[in-house]
Amino acid sequence: MKQKNAPYNQIAHFADLGDMLKKNAQTYQDDPAFQYEAKGKRIEITFQKLWDDVCALGTYFHQQGLERAKIAVVGKNSYEWILTYFAAAIGGHVIFPLDRELSPEELLTLIDASGCDLLVYGGVKKDAAPVLAELEIAKLTFDQFDEVLSLGSEALQNGDTAFLNTNVSIDEICAVIYTSGTTGTPKGVMLSQRNLLSDAQHSLENLSIPKGTVMGLPLNHTFGFMAGVLCQVWVGYPVYINDSLHTILKSIQTAKPGHISVVPLFIKSFYKNIWKNAEKQGKAKALKALIKTSNQLRKVGIDMRRVFFKSVLDAFGGNLQMIITGGAPVEEFYLKAFDDLGIQIINGYGITECSPIVATNRTCWVKSGSVGLPIPGVHAKIENPNKDGEGEICIKGDIVMKGYYENPEATARVLADGWFNTGDIGKIDADGFLYITGRKKNMILTANGKNVYPEELEELISGIENVTEVIVYSENELITAEIYTESGNGCHEQIKKDIMELNKNLASYKQIRKIKFRSVEFEKTATKKIKR
Repeated sequence: MKQKNAPYNQIAHFADLGDMLKKNAQTYQDDPAFQYEAKGKRIEITFQKLWDDVCALGTYFHQQGLERAKIAVVGKNSYEWILTYFAAAIGGHVIFPLDRELSPEELLTLIDASGCDLLVYGGVKKDAAPVLAELEIAKLTFDQFDEVLSLGSEALQNGDTAFLNTNVSIDEICAVIYTSGTTGTPKGVMLSQRNLLSDAQHSLENLSIPKGTVMGLPLNHTFGFMAGVLCQVWVGYPVYINDSLHTILKSIQTAKPGHISVVPLFIKSFYKNIWKNAEKQGKAKALKALIKTSNQLRKVGIDMRRVFFKSVLDAFGGNLQMIITGGAPVEEFYLKAFDDLGIQIINGYGITECSPIVATNRTCWVKSGSVGLPIPGVHAKIENPNKDGEGEICIKGDIVMKGYYENPEATARVLADGWFNTGDIGKIDADGFLYITGRKKNMILTANGKNVYPEELEELISGIENVTEVIVYSENELITAEIYTESGNGCHEQIKKDIMELNKNLASYKQIRKIKFRSVEFEKTATKKIKR
């Protein structure tokens, strides 16, 4: 643990999202807000143009007779997607971001459930495009944005100030975000501007982030929008828009960011690539020796990591200092492995219903194994803790949602007296650090009444060589580990032996009694979480 309790960062305060964009257009003007590739060319959007385009699109919406409308957006990460979100939220509408990875049937179900007045889309899957095109509601495609922005800009110049004069309370619902659905049917989480503003400001107060990022997560995911857009625009940092998780490493090499936000699966993938390339070049042994030398020098206050590991860091653009992650535990092994090379991994905890960031480790105050300290203004407590201090995590603060969209029964089950029952199991230590130990829905109740949290076992098994993915569950009252490995059948027997060794250090009721291997990866959500 690094115990330097640094003061919170001083971050600007904004009255609402429109105030943020307008003021930052004045502060940063011609500085780049967004960059992306289109038709082989690098496109740069300044902070002034961002505000101008949001005003143009918002004005166009009003020109089309949209007032307090419900606007759904679905498609690849793009500047058009971001404009739609801001124009809708600032203009008094409600934005419904949808997952482009859903099947056409699932998209139609959510569009119908939202009761949306306008569908904005582009870069959707081939099987979804014709289905969306035939919907009998107003539609706008990303390809039409040049024309639409021109019309909106012309209306502004002719004196249409309807959008600019829109009076919106920051406590009104501005977005409905559907949960990723790893354990059940997605629910629509209703968020206000106050929720989003509070989460962005206090997250930035809690953690100093290096300048520049690559958007590595889908924008329909709350963490993707918060970490990849809102927090960056807030502090005037440039964002490189990456529209596919498959090309993120290439985008990192192009944009040369100071930090990125990804799910743990990518950290493991990055690590494998580093050592795969070292082996391929015959430099693995030399790299291990250099890491050992570097760590010895650091003990006496000499840090040569940016020099020693320049070739490794250059593969990540050369400027990468920090990787922010959440959504699943990150093994201590990876935290140390990247720190050895000069990249700090910051683990945090978030949930869609909390806008989403709840806690993060801080740049200079870190506890391995924890998800950090709750961000300023957020209160956390453990409900009905057991003898080990573990129980359901409950959260209170301005980041907590307004409720579930058109689902008062589900809302009542999780909200009471301002406290949100997360469904996650964890504990809080004497220093206030939060630890996640399991998910209430995933908990296994054994025949002798013991509670087993599969996440704990999955983390241990993930550390076994050649284990790529693992899910632990109960089958016929036996604790079962189902494993996918990229290395094929040849390693199965060794993995079984390693799990038997692991069992020796586990309480009898936690021991893995059955092992199953699968030939294909587990099905995942858009943010690469395994669907249970």
